[in-house]
Amino acid sequence: MHRRGVGAGAIAKKKLAEAKYKERGTVLAEDQIVQLEKAFGLRCSALVISTMSLVFRSLKCVLP
Repeated sequence: MHRRGVGAGAIAKKKLAEAKYKERGTVLAEDQIVQLEKAFGLRCSALVISTMSLVFRSLKCVLP
């Protein structure tokens, strides 16, 4: 038996699927970036708070 080549419908379907995967990948990447920004922001604010707390405790010990 002789096999036919890929039809125009199959090519269009493949391009549509690739476009959907690319779009979904972009959405997932953006979500991950937002989550990382939130986590990094929380960690930075915790670091700032702990650093300020340390400074104030040090100043209390030094100043009368």
